Amino acid sequence: EYVQAMVDRISGMKVLILDTETIGIISMVFSQSDILRHEVFLTENFDADSFAQEDKMRHMNAVFLLRPTNKNFLKLAEELKSPRYNEYHIFFTNVVPHMRLEQLACCDEHEVVQQVQEFFADVFAISHDLFSLNLPSTARLTEDRSLWTSYEESVFDRTLDGLLSVCLSLRMLPAIRYTAASDLTWQLAQRLQLRLKEEQSLFETIEREKRGEQPILLLVDRRNDPVTPLLNQWTYQAMLHELMSMDNNRIDMSNVPNIRPELEMIVMSTAQDPFFEENTLANFGDLGVNIKKYVEEYQKTTKTNAKIESIEEMQRFVDQYPEFRKLSGNVSKHVTVVHELSRLVEANGLLEASQLEQEIACSENRPEHFKAVMEMLKGDRITNMERLRLVLLYALKYEGDSSISQLKKQLIHCSIGEDQVALVDQMLRYAGQHVRSVDLFQNKSLMSWTKAAVARQIQGVENVYTQHKTHLAGVAENLLKGRLKESSYPFETSHRTGSIPSREAKPPRAVIFVIGGATYEEARDIAELNRNAEGGRSIVLGGTTIHNSRSFLTDVAQLNVRAGHG
Repeated sequence: EYVQAMVDRISGMKVLILDTETIGIISMVFSQSDILRHEVFLTENFDADSFAQEDKMRHMNAVFLLRPTNKNFLKLAEELKSPRYNEYHIFFTNVVPHMRLEQLACCDEHEVVQQVQEFFADVFAISHDLFSLNLPSTARLTEDRSLWTSYEESVFDRTLDGLLSVCLSLRMLPAIRYTAASDLTWQLAQRLQLRLKEEQSLFETIEREKRGEQPILLLVDRRNDPVTPLLNQWTYQAMLHELMSMDNNRIDMSNVPNIRPELEMIVMSTAQDPFFEENTLANFGDLGVNIKKYVEEYQKTTKTNAKIESIEEMQRFVDQYPEFRKLSGNVSKHVTVVHELSRLVEANGLLEASQLEQEIACSENRPEHFKAVMEMLKGDRITNMERLRLVLLYALKYEGDSSISQLKKQLIHCSIGEDQVALVDQMLRYAGQHVRSVDLFQNKSLMSWTKAAVARQIQGVENVYTQHKTHLAGVAENLLKGRLKESSYPFETSHRTGSIPSREAKPPRAVIFVIGGATYEEARDIAELNRNAEGGRSIVLGGTTIHNSRSFLTDVAQLNVRAGHG
């Protein structure tokens, strides 16, 4: 909506000028053809070295959408001294200091600037209830602040900017809660509360929500649940990210065997792809059925009667009928993607590995689990990535047990590099029991474990591959019901004005932000909660990034580099 309002208000031929981050932010919600429909004839990258050498285009009106960074202000000042375009309409994605506006006004000697506005769009919107800040490396923020470099400081500041923008774009002045056991979330809560106070005038128009209840912004730490990012996934969006890696909703398919040129880079966006929106949270079995229906619908309309029973047959059908690809490029894209996911599941032994992962995550039986993990490590059905993943899960579950060293020796015996095996100890230092404030596996007391086991039996496990429910799902549910313990998730009070909501108050809306990165499995659980929430209550989930297992391990490995092991 922001973007449409921005370009539609400006008449005539337009050039849209973006920086590296806003290119990503825009691409999440707009396709190239969407932009063209709004009389935008050219898109330029403000960060490109070639930008300064571009020819003058005095017949074009320039629309700038930029982050309010020092670098962008300096470049804009230079641009305005010798303007290349007819009019300048400048939009910033976040709050702009008054001093900066004065500096821009001084540079506008030719009086080409028509407007300067703040459009609060400083995050990467993946769907209507999920956003990311695209900050993949945050593990070092968990170290003592005296060890932070300018990189960590910039990541912390970018996180603050993103959260301020979310509050303004959602039009909410929230009460902030943080994780008591996480110094990092406390620091972020304090600084954010201060920013909200500094920008109080922007929130004056935002009325208190109905019934006087205040929205909540809850800050949680990835280290409270290191298990979720390590698990294999079995719902469409989560599988895509785990097995093929999504970057700003784009997937690089160039390494897929026999891929057609037009599918080497694909977009998977719920805003632009109805089939993906309908099936984002579909499990892999249902997904195959839904795609088969799509192909059969096409067959009916074209009276083609090729027999299609399996994903392989669907893929062959798509290859044999080029007109099908033209008529239904979107469906043929999904057929190809699901075919590749099936191939990867088979080639990497993911069904066997995932079943054992789920058992380790959801049940208590150390001798059995040790035996099963050791057998799988010695077998030849799974890849080294799966071997490492299983040992990491086992080590988190049975931390301190002597059997972990035997599994690490077996990993080395499987020709897994020592730096990767070192990730086992590294993970325990990053997110072991001494860091976590929760009984993640519910295995501290026999009573809590028995209760969990009985609950699983009553509900009936519909699928052995999706038994695991994320820790965040329970936190979010308690938050909506006004049952989230204040001792575990206190309110930030140091820079607050006004009263604090009671713990029992049920917030009308909430944002849960995971510093250290959220996951698509957590997004699935939040979407489910939103579907069943009473009285229009809803939660938006955000994270410094959206992790898959590889990006999570890459981040944790950064701590090794600092320690001189990398």
